[in-house]
Amino acid sequence: MTSLFLVPLLILLVNSCWAALLLLGLPGAWLMIATAGVADWLTPDRTLFHPFVLGAAILIAAAGEGMEMLASAQGAKQAGASKRGALGALVGGVVGGIVGTFAIPLPVVGTLIGGSIGAFIGSAIVEHEGGAEARAALKIGRGAAAGHLVGMLAKLGAALAVWLLLAVTAFLP
Repeated sequence: MTSLFLVPLLILLVNSCWAALLLLGLPGAWLMIATAGVADWLTPDRTLFHPFVLGAAILIAAAGEGMEMLASAQGAKQAGASKRGALGALVGGVVGGIVGTFAIPLPVVGTLIGGSIGAFIGSAIVEHEGGAEARAALKIGRGAAAGHLVGMLAKLGAALAVWLLLAVTAFLP
């Protein structure tokens, strides 16, 4: 009976640590899913998590990743960016998020600021180099930055949904 409670509690604690890594811009949702999968595989009867639960967690995490990846490009496109400008927002957001995570060592803040600045710079430079006037390029950059911020928050929400799903189902009989 003790191990029936101990394993889910251990999963909850480990996944809470992985969730904290989200604040540093690391792939916490995927680490939570991997932990749940390994724990399920290691249990004797392999009934800790139903395959549908793990599948749902994967779909939620993938949706969060997709939202993050596409949001800055969509924000740039809504502001009038070309396909190249949207791609610049996407690449700039990823690079800026990585740089911001380490350059601004405040959990979440550094990643959000860095990613938004990167999306802004990436789309604005590509659009300006492609012939857009500076004012139009800056407008597109602002759209990309706003979109990136929305995407990061959506990814965080998806990861928290994965954590909640796995936390609740770990304790179900």
